[in-house]
Amino acid sequence: MKDYSEFGFREHGVMLYLDKTLYKAFIRLQADKGLGRSYAGLLAFVEGLFHLGFLSKEDYQKYVAKYSQELTEEPKPLTLEEQQKVEQLKQWQKQFRLALNQIETMPSHSKEYYLKKAEELQNQIPEAKQFIEKCREKP
Repeated sequence: MKDYSEFGFREHGVMLYLDKTLYKAFIRLQADKGLGRSYAGLLAFVEGLFHLGFLSKEDYQKYVAKYSQELTEEPKPLTLEEQQKVEQLKQWQKQFRLALNQIETMPSHSKEYYLKKAEELQNQIPEAKQFIEKCREKP
């Protein structure tokens, strides 16, 4: 048996060499369905196995649903500034959780400080909005 380790051989991997006609059909499948290379190849493979009688209808439907999913764009990585803003918001969220638990015993100057900050962040942090509502409740 040949040693394919230099090619990163994996027993469950299948490498196919397509002639021009098959390759063009594969590219059209990929483009028409909006699929990545692997999903397009697997979809064609599943279709063939099913139509040749080697896959049950249940398995066929499961795989077709899985491999018919279109490519989605990867979310852009956050910039350093955006990462810092997200981290700041998380910190404020923690602060507002603590403040909500201590609101009854909080000194008025602290309450005013948190209330001012909560008004800035109420659309970004649900706990900030809760803090505002809690402050406006009548005792």
